[in-house]
Amino acid sequence: MKHPALVVLGVALSVVAHAHQSTMISIRNITPDLAGVHIANWQLKRSVELVSGKGLVLVVGYPAPGSDPAARDIWFDVENPNWSTGKSIVFIARADHAIKLSVSFMDRNHVVYTSWTELRAGEWQVVQVRLSEIRANPYFQPPDAKQGAPLDVSEVTRIGVAAQDPGAGRLAIGRIFLRTDDY
Repeated sequence: MKHPALVVLGVALSVVAHAHQSTMISIRNITPDLAGVHIANWQLKRSVELVSGKGLVLVVGYPAPGSDPAARDIWFDVENPNWSTGKSIVFIARADHAIKLSVSFMDRNHVVYTSWTELRAGEWQVVQVRLSEIRANPYFQPPDAKQGAPLDVSEVTRIGVAAQDPGAGRLAIGRIFLRTDDY
């Protein structure tokens, strides 16, 4: 029989460890049928793969850039649109060669926010985009955007990613989460 003080200590350590774990809310789960995944360019080749230790991931083969700057955009329907409790967007990604990856969404004011992240070649990386650091996209805003309004993530319906790469390539994206604590 364990000593009662050790049991209490074990429970206390368990509670402390649990309190320090982050809360993750699913933004988009990757499913085999590609539900909730949208592309505008038929040249983007999509598939879903099961990766050991990573789960299901979306794999996209993309062409070299053309005249349409949005031709390599991949948009995901959001499962939980109210991000008000969120601190950052988190997911895993892997590119076959080093690229810059953009992550974008439109807030309740219809302002498009975008962040850019460098991905190293051939390795899985955790991409974390702090909502406090994301900025309005300087290259595109829809006509109805309330520019200058503060960021309002109480209603986000889609999140997009795109390879910002001078050539063709292949990109894998895992499940997308909203992290509700600071990291």
